[in-house]
Amino acid sequence: MSRNTDDRRALAAIESERMEDQIAYYRKPFMVLWAAVQEASSELEEDYGLSSDVSQLWVAERLRQVSDSLVDRLAEKAVQHGTSKSNVARAADSDPTNAMRRFPRLRPGAVRTRLLIDEVLDSLE
Repeated sequence: MSRNTDDRRALAAIESERMEDQIAYYRKPFMVLWAAVQEASSELEEDYGLSSDVSQLWVAERLRQVSDSLVDRLAEKAVQHGTSKSNVARAADSDPTNAMRRFPRLRPGAVRTRLLIDEVLDSLE
């Protein structure tokens, strides 16, 4: 059996699990993320006088944008390492037949401009 076949079966098995069981795999990372949103938003409240609700929303939206960019980068990396585009789409909870629509950077000849994740990573240096 190929690695892609194994991945496809594993993704199907995960998808068939109860939502509570699936959430268990990302509950702890989410708790860390939620704490980070709280901390960063309190800084915005202090620095700009934003309300708690608006500052949390602002931070969470920026994190969503960076996370979307990270998903795009991880999709490219997976394909470069031999993962099928269908399995990349499945892992991203997308229809396998729409992999190229979901990840346009996977199209042959696609322009690979810098992603938001690149800017964030550069800011860490």
